[in-house]
Amino acid sequence: MRLFGTDGIRGRVNTHPMTPENALRVGMAAAIVLRKEQHGRNMVLIGKDTRLSGYMIESALTSGICSMGMNVTLVGPLPTPGIAYLTRTLRIDAGVVISASHNPFYDNGIKFFSHDGFKLPDEIEERIEELVRDNSLEHYRAKGEEVGKAHRLDDATGRYIEYVKSTLKKGVAFEGMKVVVDSANGAAYKTTPWVLRELGAEVISINDKPDGININDRCGSTHMDEIQKSVLRHKADIGIAHDGDADRTLLCDEKGRIIDGDQIMGICAVDMVSRGELRKNTVVSTVMSNLGLEKYLEKNSIKLLRTKVGDRYVVEKMLAGDYNLGGNSRAILYFLIIIRPATARSPPCRYSTS
Repeated sequence: MRLFGTDGIRGRVNTHPMTPENALRVGMAAAIVLRKEQHGRNMVLIGKDTRLSGYMIESALTSGICSMGMNVTLVGPLPTPGIAYLTRTLRIDAGVVISASHNPFYDNGIKFFSHDGFKLPDEIEERIEELVRDNSLEHYRAKGEEVGKAHRLDDATGRYIEYVKSTLKKGVAFEGMKVVVDSANGAAYKTTPWVLRELGAEVISINDKPDGININDRCGSTHMDEIQKSVLRHKADIGIAHDGDADRTLLCDEKGRIIDGDQIMGICAVDMVSRGELRKNTVVSTVMSNLGLEKYLEKNSIKLLRTKVGDRYVVEKMLAGDYNLGGNSRAILYFLIIIRPATARSPPCRYSTS
């Protein structure tokens, strides 16, 4: 049975492969492979969402990585896009997110980013997986002063918030807007409300009190009823709902109507065309996007390219063809990125406000 799926390693906590013993071996194997691929500081950055089991998996991964002579920077709960961003800007060799995304609290997962903020190539994941299964893994352990260290980066959330704000043009502000944010008791419980308030919006924040087991529990982007009612009750202009690690975002308008990922991509594409910013008048999506999006884009002289399901395939197609808008939707937007012209290899800047 393969360890890595389309989005890292995932499973029920304390059941293979999501056990502390296996996480330890994954950390050890990843350190061996990544040390050979080093691009900077002999360092791995680890972030997570708010699941109870995050502490256990984080400790096991950290121990495994340090035992092989690599160092670890811990940032605590932070949206997945924030881990990608910090991995690149801090010139760290790899980033790790401990999260099972929109799954219940009793699941967890491990996914890796390379030094440039993108998912690890398949061949590197395969090398890590081979070493996890290798009985000689322990022979690679560091000795004496070669053992790695771990430390916490206290201002990780602030750094990411400043980056998110910097993606907006000067003068853009949200004064006069009322926004409801449902963070799913997950990784964005601080960042999204904070960003919006600093930009001048009035924010009603719901499901922002994580306790380790209430992540994604009848809330967030997989359960939109509460935010729809909250938008209507507070007469808000918009509702923003995330999942547990805030790499999915779903919106609702002032009437409480859900705006799904295909609709968001269509809106963004047409807007970008009007400003001359949509490269090659093309959007990259997957086979999951519906025919309605394709017809809408076609009506506006925009081409839709499809890939296999998975954000890594969308990114690969975007990089290969120099496109700057891509995404996917299964009623829920989980990936919508703009690669800015000035930094074509920058990690994803999602339209999500996480």
